[in-house]
Amino acid sequence: MSWRPITLTAIGASAALCLALSLPGAAAADDPPPPDVQTRADTRAPAEVSGLAEPAQPGDPVAAARAHLADPRYHLDPADLVPLRTVVDGRDETVRFAQRYRGLPVFGGQYLVHFRKNGAQREVTGAGGRFLTELSVDPAPAITGATAAKLARSRLVADRRVRETVKATPRELVVVPRGKGVLAWHVTIAGTDRVKKRPVLLDAYVDAHSGRPLFGVDRLRHEGPVTGSGQTAHGQTVPLNAYQRADGAYELRDRSRPMWNGTTGEILTYDAAGRDVQDFLDPGIPPGTELATSPTPVFGPQHTAAGAVDAHWGAGKVYEYYRGLGREGLDGAGGTMYSVVNVTFLGGPFENAFWDGTKMVYGGGGADLHSFAASLDVVGHEMTHGVITHSADLVYLGQSGAINEGLADYFGNAIQTAALGIPMSDPDASLLGEGLCKTLPPAECAIRDLDDDRNAPEDYIGVTVGFDGGGVHLNSTIFSGALWDAREQLGAGFDKIAYKALTEYMTPLDDFTDGRRAVESAARAAGLSGRDRLTIARAFDRHGIRPGWERLIRIDSKVVIDGLTDAFDPPGLAGDRYVVTNSTIDAAGPTSILTGRLTGGGRPATLSDNARWNWLPATDGRRGAWVSYDPGSGSFQIRTRPLDRGTPSAVQHDSAGYVYGIAISGDTLAWSGDDPATGETELWLKRGSAAPVNLTAQAGVQGLTPSISGGRLAYTRVWFEGEADHSTPVVRDLATGKEVVLPEVPPTGDAPSISALPVMTARHVVWLFDADRDGRAGVMRAAADGTGSTPIVADGPQAPQASYLDANDKVATIGHYPGDFTVANENLLKLLQVPISGGAPAPYSCNRGEQSLFAAGEGGRVLWLDGTAADTDLVTRERAVHRC
Repeated sequence: MSWRPITLTAIGASAALCLALSLPGAAAADDPPPPDVQTRADTRAPAEVSGLAEPAQPGDPVAAARAHLADPRYHLDPADLVPLRTVVDGRDETVRFAQRYRGLPVFGGQYLVHFRKNGAQREVTGAGGRFLTELSVDPAPAITGATAAKLARSRLVADRRVRETVKATPRELVVVPRGKGVLAWHVTIAGTDRVKKRPVLLDAYVDAHSGRPLFGVDRLRHEGPVTGSGQTAHGQTVPLNAYQRADGAYELRDRSRPMWNGTTGEILTYDAAGRDVQDFLDPGIPPGTELATSPTPVFGPQHTAAGAVDAHWGAGKVYEYYRGLGREGLDGAGGTMYSVVNVTFLGGPFENAFWDGTKMVYGGGGADLHSFAASLDVVGHEMTHGVITHSADLVYLGQSGAINEGLADYFGNAIQTAALGIPMSDPDASLLGEGLCKTLPPAECAIRDLDDDRNAPEDYIGVTVGFDGGGVHLNSTIFSGALWDAREQLGAGFDKIAYKALTEYMTPLDDFTDGRRAVESAARAAGLSGRDRLTIARAFDRHGIRPGWERLIRIDSKVVIDGLTDAFDPPGLAGDRYVVTNSTIDAAGPTSILTGRLTGGGRPATLSDNARWNWLPATDGRRGAWVSYDPGSGSFQIRTRPLDRGTPSAVQHDSAGYVYGIAISGDTLAWSGDDPATGETELWLKRGSAAPVNLTAQAGVQGLTPSISGGRLAYTRVWFEGEADHSTPVVRDLATGKEVVLPEVPPTGDAPSISALPVMTARHVVWLFDADRDGRAGVMRAAADGTGSTPIVADGPQAPQASYLDANDKVATIGHYPGDFTVANENLLKLLQVPISGGAPAPYSCNRGEQSLFAAGEGGRVLWLDGTAADTDLVTRERAVHRC
């Protein structure tokens, strides 16, 4: 059950055998081995062809590569390849191409050709990558880029508070390689997450035919709390290559490097002077930002505190390191290297650093942390993201994203050990970010440890796609740990192998197994001895990176559907009938609503009956309801259909406003959605064939999260008094229309309490409440008529860090974060259950990974999306385990 959220092709069964046979062994002295061809499912183009020694045409390497790929064995048209770059490593040359389909970029599609030169002669030694030969895509979009931007913003930014800050901007059309291919709009989403105290910058992709948002990739390569002349933040006096202006002032502008050509190729360090990080999310340096400047060649304490000294010196060390590997600058072409230091976040410290695709941005630290440029491994880590962007461009999602982070981990630490002369035997050599804290010891300050001995099947952090990009940070040390093990055994010379693997063998959508093969192929091409290659293989073995490793992870739940390819909505459940959102097995088809039974077996059936983007499933056990987007009209349709599929679906509502939640019971529908006229999120009620009624039509009042049971509707009412937002449940009697607005829970802090996610059962209304807004929430229960509010789980320091709730008249089920949000399976979202009469919440499942969006059934049954087994599965249990 290997979850590869974008990677839709898989190495065939023969690949494992080929990999095993590629290890050192006996061969006839005069009989060269035949080429090793590794296939990839769903495409005729090989994943890798190695062991070649075929003559190639002289002259331009790109032309020679095109000529070689015209060979029928590759099953591709060289005209569909656009050259990206050529890497020269001694006698080795690697030409990297990007795939185009009818002139459109293919997301992650890259193919490489490897040469070895002997004087003027050149021979092909291998080729491979990802080229999708089976694409069949209509290049004409059915929706505009502006529409795609609106849909991406509404769907992919789940937090309402964040969504209110973001701007979505349409870019170009691309082909996403799912199945026969999906035409997609590329959209950038930029904004602010005030809770996590970080900017938001996503590359989103929206199906240009159906309007379905496919996925979002985090643009910002963040590190987590991590924190710089003359002097670095650690008191070391370092040389700085500066530039004296005509007015006599000195700037942190380094033109001393070989890459400086009189126009470009500088190393520049800017001081944001406390400006907010939001000003620096767009590519390049914003107007008004000045280079760090000093009246003398000695950059004083203010530049140390700002991080300018460390950033400038560190960027030079990064340049020197990669030049030693044969690379000229981050882009490989001597492009200018930009750093910005001393940014803030909403008036306070920005305790982070990131590479945004064009520049480094460093937070200014604070009382406990140095500037985030103060640890050379962090500088090296983040700048390595620039090297990755300009080489394999590993997609920042799932396993490919974890390899991306893992390579940045590895090279960041390699740069620091090389520059500072730290021996590999030093216990701090494997730590990342250990130099940022002002007072804590290194081991307590470090973000990650490459010597943490994590093993893929034992330690993989099982998250779904909605968390950490599918585990890009959480799982990085599994891959970087294998690389670091090899470096500890083989020495710093292994850096050349890791770099060769990145620049000459990896492609954007590689998973862990692909990454291992790339490293082993690079070692073989570099002529490493059989013993050294066996050392590398054993390093990957120790970290559990072998073909099929995902199948070794155990779960205690019953799998209802294995490998969901759409994981943004909770399932719906009534009795033993469920509804859930999914796409086709290759994730290329329309998003469908599936229905099935939890008892009696049988395959799920497709409830939706159009080839569109369908989502937000709900059911009362007899009918299903969902939202369907019509790209022709740009409208959102709420549809219903009997679960037995005896009649086609019927449109119950059609509007230009996005829909956020649905509830259904008999002929009654309720939903929360945007009102196109006001822009507010309203709560709508529809009975039978009557027109829908806006229950929160009053200006400034909004309605969220409807729930229906026993002839009553519950929803959350939100309103503002001045700058303060208020919220409380409302219970409406559907027969009489009488509404009871439950009293707000008394606050225990300065701001009003928060009430959220009311669930209507036959006898009660149950909801989450946070009296002091500290992120921990209790559970409140009232009678079905709204009277008699009483807590069944108290709010306070021991309350769950709750994110979701569902209930019946026996138990309430809570989704909560049990830990402190550090990178560990035990801190991921887990399920708790508590009797409706009150008591201590107990664990529901011992699955080690993310127990995500869920629905409560009868008794103790729960149905949920689970990420434990390295993909996203729909699973269920009948009762809580109570103890793990």
